[in-house]
Amino acid sequence: MTKGGLYSDFEAYRPSTDAGFQEALREGVLAVDTNVLLNLYRYNKTTVQDLFKVLGAAGERLFVPRQVLAEFWRSHQSVIGSLGSARKEATTALTKNKASVGNAIRQWAKVVALPQEAQDGFVEEVEAFFGELERKILATPSSVAVAQGQEDTVLKRLEDLLDGRVGPALSEQEWKAAVAEGARRVQNSEPPGYCDAAKTDSDLPEGAAGDYLVWRQLLDEGAAQAKDLVLVTSDTKEDWWNHTGHGRRSGPRRELVREYLDTTGKRFHLVEPKDLLAVSAVLGVGTDAQSQTDVDRVGDLGSRGSAWTVEAVEMVLAGLDQSEHVQAEVVREAIRNGGRIARSQVYAIIKRPETTSLKGFTKPVNRITEYFQAVGVVPEDASALLRAEYNDDTMRATHFSVPDDVVALDLQF
Repeated sequence: MTKGGLYSDFEAYRPSTDAGFQEALREGVLAVDTNVLLNLYRYNKTTVQDLFKVLGAAGERLFVPRQVLAEFWRSHQSVIGSLGSARKEATTALTKNKASVGNAIRQWAKVVALPQEAQDGFVEEVEAFFGELERKILATPSSVAVAQGQEDTVLKRLEDLLDGRVGPALSEQEWKAAVAEGARRVQNSEPPGYCDAAKTDSDLPEGAAGDYLVWRQLLDEGAAQAKDLVLVTSDTKEDWWNHTGHGRRSGPRRELVREYLDTTGKRFHLVEPKDLLAVSAVLGVGTDAQSQTDVDRVGDLGSRGSAWTVEAVEMVLAGLDQSEHVQAEVVREAIRNGGRIARSQVYAIIKRPETTSLKGFTKPVNRITEYFQAVGVVPEDASALLRAEYNDDTMRATHFSVPDDVVALDLQF
């Protein structure tokens, strides 16, 4: 029997090198995720121009999975509609604060017996101050590539860029099989897509299997072209990336690297839009350094919309407590334990024998999370707050976990 070396049967653990990544960028399949396409509406004009140049430089190697396009059209109108919401929110907040400050001054004036003329003068100053701020906000033009109400130039450019670059639709049988596999992976916490477990009971036709549908077609395309794959994505969740703690990421999940390697014989790479712009010279394209800063700006907006906050976690826990669901204490204990809680600890908390089935145990958490997502407290793309982790052999939950970003909030109970 031939002896092996360090990476024999462990090729997925071989570190990616800059040279290997650059070669993949020059020669491999360059794919884009839904968030990249939608964020073109949130970037400024220079950034959009730079990204179109970089993606266009890939030529026939550019590829978009069919599921990405389905998700793009699903969210297209809401993204455009949201472009004017920030201005509306700002002016609404000014109106509320103007009334609040005016009422506070009137109350103070009564306490100190301020003459009516002087009181009116203070209130007029407040109204003039807030009125001027509102006028300036309304008069300041948006710098994003396509502001609300403008001609959709991004859509026209995407039409040209993606002509002949979108994957074919799966047959009904293939689609159902892929959705079933995606659901299985979510249940077993296998990447990609298990961080979308909260979508399992949603109205989406694919449920929580969207990420797997993307991955399935990436595998098919990589095998057809027999090339390395670079996926450009703003998704930084742990079901795509290796997380090393404190928000650091160290390349794609090894399970995905291994699966792509087994399927195609080639390597799989992940890259965020900012980092793609930083290495655009590899594709013979020059970009503006400020475009990377602009991507960070949108990333900051996205992080506020995608990561759990203290308020969001506390609201969901309060909702569980109010409904007398024991899952609230399970979540708290998992957070105290650094992100996970053993099955035996769950039984101790719920005071049930260990023969009791825990099937569907996370549903109350998902249901209350969905309610607070509907009212805007919890971000739409937040990871499931409580997730069952399974043993592949017995299909029995061995423990439950909470997302890394929840643990990082350092909540005190």
